[in-house]
Amino acid sequence: MEANPRKLLDEFIPESIGKQFVIPVYQRKYTWTVKNQLEQLMSDLKGLLDNENKEHFLGTIIYLETVVNYKTEKSIVDGQQRLVTMFLIAAALKSLAENEWRAREISEQYLENYSEPVDSKYRQRLYPAVSDEDDYRLIVEGKYDELKQSKSNISKNFFYLQKKLAVLINEYNFDQLMYALKRFTIVYIKLDQHDDAQQIFESINSNGERLTASDLMRNYIMMDKSNNEQTILYDTYWKKLENIFEDSRKMEDFFRFYLAAVTNELTEKKNLYVAFKKYYISKRIDTDDGTLLSEIVRYAKYFSLLYYDNLENPREELSDYRVISSMMPAPFMLAFCDLFYNSHIINEDQFYGVMKIMNIYLIRRIFAGMDTSRVSKAFPVYLKRVKEIAKVNGYENIEDIVVYVLVDKNRSNNMALPTDKNLESNMLETNAYTMNLTRWLLEKIENHENSAKLDMSNFEVEHIMPQTSTSYWVKQAGVSDEDYTNLINTIGNLTLVTKSDNSAAGNRDFETKKRVFNDTLHIHMNKKLFEMNSWTSVDINNRSEEIISKLINMYPYLRSKKDYNYKENRKVYLNSQGVHAEGYLNEDNSLTIYVGSQFLVSEKIKGKVLEIRKKMLTNGDLQNIDG
Repeated sequence: MEANPRKLLDEFIPESIGKQFVIPVYQRKYTWTVKNQLEQLMSDLKGLLDNENKEHFLGTIIYLETVVNYKTEKSIVDGQQRLVTMFLIAAALKSLAENEWRAREISEQYLENYSEPVDSKYRQRLYPAVSDEDDYRLIVEGKYDELKQSKSNISKNFFYLQKKLAVLINEYNFDQLMYALKRFTIVYIKLDQHDDAQQIFESINSNGERLTASDLMRNYIMMDKSNNEQTILYDTYWKKLENIFEDSRKMEDFFRFYLAAVTNELTEKKNLYVAFKKYYISKRIDTDDGTLLSEIVRYAKYFSLLYYDNLENPREELSDYRVISSMMPAPFMLAFCDLFYNSHIINEDQFYGVMKIMNIYLIRRIFAGMDTSRVSKAFPVYLKRVKEIAKVNGYENIEDIVVYVLVDKNRSNNMALPTDKNLESNMLETNAYTMNLTRWLLEKIENHENSAKLDMSNFEVEHIMPQTSTSYWVKQAGVSDEDYTNLINTIGNLTLVTKSDNSAAGNRDFETKKRVFNDTLHIHMNKKLFEMNSWTSVDINNRSEEIISKLINMYPYLRSKKDYNYKENRKVYLNSQGVHAEGYLNEDNSLTIYVGSQFLVSEKIKGKVLEIRKKMLTNGDLQNIDG
């Protein structure tokens, strides 16, 4: 390693004539902007013009020098932002030069290697990041008109610098400006082949402007490659990832769930880069970068299908999944995407069948008001269990295996699928107006009952009994003022109307609102409202129960058809004290009671058995049947 101070335009760049500064493709894009950096840089330059004995330190530039095809490349590890900006300043100076000899001098000293042919890639002294390459080439070639529509930071900053430097030339003169610019200094650090460039880069990142985990991953994959190899990997694979994910944070989310899908373990965000590096190293023992990156791109396309793609007429299961918009089951569904689209182990009906099971699980938990924060880490574990069972039993009954793992094995813990009773008790009381999925549920119910799907994009959720209480509506409700607020926000008091009708309905009486609803009688739920003679708390509760019943019918409770951990000697039979039951003693010594078991109503049932019966009735596991 070699470290020395240098004046950037007076020494560092001119001393590299015949060589090329390369911004590797693994580096982040050129991100300096006029407001955040260049305005301050111009202020610093003004200070140098006003004080000729002053120098200004810009920071460090770290690079690794390599020879490729007998050409020397200086690959920038850190400092690309300040280096690229200084090249833009040189290009702006060339455009402002008072004669062609001055322009040629600037070009030879800073911008071009004149010993190289015009069409050589080494003609330019700076080879910028791939995403900035075209705009930078046009700047150096003086084709400014072709940049007028460009929105890149490279072109925006060039035109800003060109304008500001022209003002300074008029205020001072060209030579004074050049002298001032040559007093910007840096400290360069030249690495050798024995230095660990990646370790140095990670150390820089820990102290400077934070890179995301996906930035570090890209750098790790590409840093030890030649510029040509980096370009191939970037164009073939990484660019596809950047096209899918509009920012590195979204890409970071994807990598977290991708790793969970292939390792069955969800990593915390702060440990994502370390976990990825460990995984990548282990896989590189038996495969190459191209194969690994090809898999990553494949999974990224699955992720985009599940969450981002604009789809025309998607299947109902996928449409529901995307409305739920939960990243929690992403590892699980990514793995099943690969089973369907890549390895073809499952067919289309099985794939969407599993997605429907996932929707039922999530939708029921959402409307039952159950905490979902803990579920994220559980899905990779569920995925592992499903694969283990499928390995023994095959994938023919994969949907039933998923139900077994997701539902049957969770009945006694906080990951359970809510019962009908759980759903009903929460939805009768909860503030449905503030729930994200209420509008979707009302639309779902409406379209479920229509043979032709309605376009409801112009509809809004409307309170039938208005939010603002009046003496008329309090009397209609038949409840106290305190209970009014809770009542009006329940699901039974909400419907769908057009935006204009929503405004027209306002706080008016029920008969007036019915006339407004008359304009939307093609909406089935509003037709039923029009037929009502009153709108009281009883009517609202009845309608809530009706809506809840429809939700339960559309997304029914699930039970697997088979116990995949079944062992004959753990089967249990009980016929005593009014209990006629059949079940299975699980490995954890909990007891699963099979459907069809009976707890008879009898005075003989007392003590612990009576307590169990009451608890099962409350939880909805037991149903009262007359006779």
